[in-house]
This record gives sequence, structure tokens and C-alpha cells, in this order.
Amino acid sequence: MTCRPSGPAPAKIMIVGEAPGEQEDRQGEPFVGYSGQELSRMLQEAGIMRSQCFLTNVVRVRPPENDVSAFIAMRKADVTTQHAVVRDKQVLAPVWEGMDLLKREIEMVQPNIIIALGNVALWALTGNWGITSWRGSMLQTDLDLALDYKPKVVPGYTPTMVMRQWSWRPILVHDLRRAKAMSQSRELIRPDYRLIIRPDYATALEHLQMLWALVQVRKLPLSVDIETRAGHIACIGFAWSKLEAFCLPLLCVERQDGYWSFDEEAALLYLVYQILTHENCEVIGQNFSYDAQYFLRWLHYTPRLARDTMLAQHACFSNLPKGLDFLSSMYCGFHEYWKDEGKEWDEKTGEDQLWSYNCKDAVITYEVNEVEQANIASMGLQEVDAFQQRMFWPVLNTMNRGLRVDHTRRAQFASTLMDEIARRDTWINDILGEPLNIRSPKQMKEMFYDILGQRPIISRKTGTVTCDDEALSKIADREPLLRPLVRKVQELRSLGVFLSTFVNAPLDIDGRMRCSFNIAGTETYRFSSSTNAFGSGLNLQNIPKGGGNSDLELPNVRSLFVPDPGHTFFDIDLSSADLRIVVWEADEPEMKALLKAGLDPYTEVAKEFYHDPSITKKDPRRQTFKSFAHGTNYLGTAKGLAERLGLSVHDAEKTQKWYFGRFPRIKKWQDDLKDQVLKRRMVQNVFGYRCYFFDRIEGTIFNQAAAWIPQSTVACLINRGYMNLHNNHPWCEVLLQVHDSLAGQFPSHLGDWAVGKIVEAAEIALPYADPLTIPVGVKTSNVSWGDCE
Repeated sequence: MTCRPSGPAPAKIMIVGEAPGEQEDRQGEPFVGYSGQELSRMLQEAGIMRSQCFLTNVVRVRPPENDVSAFIAMRKADVTTQHAVVRDKQVLAPVWEGMDLLKREIEMVQPNIIIALGNVALWALTGNWGITSWRGSMLQTDLDLALDYKPKVVPGYTPTMVMRQWSWRPILVHDLRRAKAMSQSRELIRPDYRLIIRPDYATALEHLQMLWALVQVRKLPLSVDIETRAGHIACIGFAWSKLEAFCLPLLCVERQDGYWSFDEEAALLYLVYQILTHENCEVIGQNFSYDAQYFLRWLHYTPRLARDTMLAQHACFSNLPKGLDFLSSMYCGFHEYWKDEGKEWDEKTGEDQLWSYNCKDAVITYEVNEVEQANIASMGLQEVDAFQQRMFWPVLNTMNRGLRVDHTRRAQFASTLMDEIARRDTWINDILGEPLNIRSPKQMKEMFYDILGQRPIISRKTGTVTCDDEALSKIADREPLLRPLVRKVQELRSLGVFLSTFVNAPLDIDGRMRCSFNIAGTETYRFSSSTNAFGSGLNLQNIPKGGGNSDLELPNVRSLFVPDPGHTFFDIDLSSADLRIVVWEADEPEMKALLKAGLDPYTEVAKEFYHDPSITKKDPRRQTFKSFAHGTNYLGTAKGLAERLGLSVHDAEKTQKWYFGRFPRIKKWQDDLKDQVLKRRMVQNVFGYRCYFFDRIEGTIFNQAAAWIPQSTVACLINRGYMNLHNNHPWCEVLLQVHDSLAGQFPSHLGDWAVGKIVEAAEIALPYADPLTIPVGVKTSNVSWGDCE
């Protein structure tokens, strides 16, 4: 059935979807199915009356399996003789016929604003593709219409996308509110940006001198952004308002010797140094730890960062995106996606596009910062944001210092791993009679499914035939004769990853390992880590300690990282941190008493539960009970715990009932936590940090909330210890923040005194009514991180 449009004409607001679904096809109207009902609710929340909107689709017939890409060839192999080129895509008749109808409908409705839901609607109306990038943008259609104006367009997620990814719902509601505000007039008002690019020397000097004069008389918020090329700074952008920016070019494809003469560049960069290091200059950046690495390496100083917009977003909404394009879409008065201008730049494009892009980044960062500061104040998160912003400096020191590497041991590890890889390759060749490239999905599938005749296994993620580790494990389970082959393939994969990712991770130009630590990396306020701005480093959060079974003994990669001469490596460990926080959150008196007495609660409770006072920490029953109690604390169900621990559901239910009867305040804490999530859609830890839940309040959301409390509290505690060491003990260098621990080095001659000071800095009382201080242990080694004990 052809899906007919609905709604009044003319109308200020027109809503265009991609194609009808099952219910739309059955009823012959757009947006009438379950997702359409949800759209009606979102429109209402945004202040839009659906009855006053004209609703239609680009494609008027239901695509096979509701997949509109059946009508649009996304690959050359999918193009047939029935396809025709429309805009830049090969499409079938339902698309071009639908677009012709859409043009006539726009001319009939004469909307002020068109809400384009989904990729096809975005593309049909504007020629752009990529709804996750372009959503929230304020655009105009480029269709050739018989109108004396170009209707405005705001793209957004489709209701079906929201149904699949519920956390996107508030984002679509935000975009609908933007469309509502824009629907009052036909004119698209763009900001009057004053962006200065391609300056001559006099113009560049004039603007830098203007900024220099300002910082000498008052505080000057100044947004700063760099673009890089071939490991160097290509240009520096400055914005002193949300409309005015200036780009200082340094590299230029048109001038191989540089944009400036030697003397001109020296004079300009010295002025930049004076401005960015002046006490009145309040530098604003987005993910500025990246920029700061370049400033230090090539200009030999670090600008006086006052606020990082990415860190501010993290302080408010730790589990929302933090890229500048997303922040612009949510906070700026005008937003039009621009990031592809930088991603797609090349020498043929010309420098002007890059310089303009640089200025846009700067002015948008400036505006985002203004809105974020107002949000932080209204949410009462000033202290949270202030601390997260201060973390920039100790973390940057850690990133710039880097880790000393034992190059001899690194080479030995690499040689050992390559020998093990070669041994397994030979084994596989001998067994199969031919080589097998385990990195080739095609060869793997041919071997296991064609030659060995195994029934193909479909990936749950991609829906295609796969030979991933999960699939190979299933093959080994159902065909025991193939287990040795599967094991060798899996060992080869592990050895290859271990060698390339950990042992051969790239080093910096001086042979040290430097990584980027992202303060805004996780929703629990733990850091994430990755390669740094120059390609050195790796994800240190997953550095393995080595070991394994007799067939695959992996080396301890941590032993590659060694202290500098005359220094001792240290590694901080917190004692039962997560358990202590749960107990203090619940204010469970008996468990608190056990911890205060220095006893292990799991051992003591296991003795009571099993009626056996001889149970020790090494007793398997104690470990089972610990796993059970830990899972129960985090709202694990009896069924789930039974499956994980090999218990019957009846025994798990009985044990859980006994545990809650013994420690009723833990159950009350869980119930209170659930109530808070239901009523406020957020939880808050003792430091005032919050986690908002934008997904459906169902399933594992309560487990996530229960786990977030201790995990975020430990992260906040570790970070405060980090800050104490940075502020009060400059002789102590923090080199790593890994999960819930800190590692670093101190001068060896300070010995036990240094260890005592490190413990003192990290043992911070948590501000509960009954203050909690988590005991800190410090392991040390003069040899390596991996040898700390």
C-alpha cells in the first residue's frame, strides 16, 4: 500500500521520515506505529502539536524488511540496471518518485521548518549523509522548489532509531525543541562570524598586540585551538568572543618555506607566548591535553588553561558524548555540523578551508564554555567541575614525563613471542598440510566451513558468518577432534595481539613510553589511556601481568617499565575499597565493625554461614561466598549468581535471603538507590559527582547504578591522592593511573620516608557522617613496575 501524507496544508512545521514501516503500510499513513506513537509523545514534550504538522516520507512504499537501503545502493556491487543516479547515490524508482512527490508537497505546505528524521530524509532535503553527525544542525533545503524561499531543515534521529537506542531520546527531543523555536519565521539567521584567515604580517601583529594589551589590564577568556600536520602545529586559532576569531597560520602548502619569514614568525610566536602565559589569560580549550602536548614539544611552554569544555561536559554528564560537534549541537544558539571540513582537508582543497575550520572550532568552543558554566552553576556542580579542571595539570605532567622502558627486556620478550608464534604456525602447517593466515577472515571461513565442513556460525553483532573466538569455541565444543587446532589458532591470536599491542607498542622519539590519559574517559571518573598525540603508547588500563597455562605462558609486560636511575617504582593499592564504600553507603553497623577491627568480612561471614570457624582466606568456600556477596551487593539476581557460580537457583535464593537477613541495611540501601533512579534518573556519590541515566529504567540499569557508586567514589579518591602528591610532594612522580591505583617513582634515598608520605597523601577520609579512611598499601621495586611487591 502507498503511504499517504497526513496533516494540514499549509503548515509551519513539516515532518519528513524515511519510509513507512509495517503499521504505516497497513494503515496508509506515516508515523502511526509504535515508534510513531513515541514520536507523538516527543513532539508534545517539545511543545509541538502533531495535529498542526504535515507528516510524510521520502519513500512511499514499505522497503523489504523495513530497510530503506534496499532502494539505495550503498556499494558498487549492489548497483543494477534499474538504478539511477540521484544526487550522488544510485537509487531505485521508489526513491526518485518519492522525491518528486516530496518537492510538490513542500511547495503545497510552504513550511517554515522541515524536521528531517533519518539519513534518507536528510539526504533528500540537503544532499548530506550521516544523521549521527548532522542531527541538530540548522540547515536549508537545496531542492529546486517553486517557492521564493528555501525552507529550513533540522535533521534528527528517526523514532525507530530512538526505540533501539533509548538514550538518544532526550537528544531528539532537544532537536525538536530547536525546530519548534525556528518554526516562527522562514528566515535562517546565521551568526555574523568575523573570522580572520590568511592574515598578512601587519594584520597578525595587530590582532596579537590587541590581545596582549587586553591581558595586561583584565582577565581575558581566550579560546585556543590548533590544527596539526605531520606531527607539527599547522596553525593556531584564537577566539575572544563567540563571533570573533583569528587564525595564525604556520605551515602552508603554498609556501614550502613556511607562511612567515624567520623574523616574522619569531616575533609573532613570542607575542603568542606572552599572551598565553600571562596571569590574566584564561585559556579555554576542547580536549586541550592534545594541544598542550604540541605546545610543549614545539614551542616549549604550556598555555595557562583555565577551562576545558570536554572536562566541563564530563563533570555534568559523564556518560554523554563530549566531542565539540555534540557540545555545539546541544549548547550553541546556532549549530551546523562542520567537522568534515577538517577531516576531509587535503592539499588540493586549499589552506583557507583549514584556517576557517580552525577559527570555527575556536568560536564554538568559546560559546560552549559560556553555556557550560551557566549549566554547572544551575546544577550546583561548581566544586566537581573545579576539581576536574585542576586535574589537567598533574595528568599533563604524567603524560609529558612518560615511562622509562627496558629495551633489552623488550627485545627479549619480542623474540620469545615471535618464536612461540612460529612454533604454532609450523604446527598448523604440519596438521593441515598448508599454511593458514589466521588474520584473513576469508581463509579462516574457507578452512573451517568449506574444507573442514563445520556448520557456519553467525555473529550476533554483525549477522554474518564469522570465525571469531566465540565461534571457534563453539566449534571446539561440538567437534572435539578440532579442539587442538582451535586452541592453536586462539593462542596465535593472543600471541599476535600481545606482541603488537603491548610489547611492540610504539615509543616516543627519546625511547620513553608516553601515553595520553583522558580525564573524561569513563562515566565512573576513572581515566582511560591510549596513544599520545605523536603516536607513542598504548592503553595502559589493560596492561597484563603475564602468566597463563603451560601451553601459553605470557610475559609480564609491566616489567618492561623501569624506574629512572636513582629512583624506586611504587604502586598504590587500596584495601577492599569497593566493599568498604558499599558498607558505609548502607551504614551497615556489623560489617563496619568487622572492617574497623581489621578483619576480612568475607572470611568472617563465611565462617558464620558455613558454621565452620576454621575457614581462612585461602578456603575455596570463602572465595565463593565473596563472589556471591559481591554480586549480591551490586543487585545480582539469584538466577544470575547461580549460573555464574555453579549453584542451584534454590541455594542462591536461600543464601541471598540469609545474607539480607544478616545485613538488612544493604538491602535498604539498594531499595533507596532504586527509588532514587526511578524518581530522579540519577545517582550521586559522596563527593557530589553524579551519573544520569538516559536509557530505559529497566533491565540492568539498577545494577549499573549500584556499581557506579563505589567505582566512581574510588576513582574520585584516587584522583585526590594524585592531586595531593602533585601539589605537596614534587619529588614524587606519578607515572600511571590504572583503574583504582597509582604508580610512579620517587628518589630511592628517600626510602621509607617517601612511602609514608605517599600513604599519607592517598589516605583521604571520605566525607560520610561516619568518616571512612580506606587503608592504603604501597608496593615498591628498584627493578620495574612488574616487580613491585
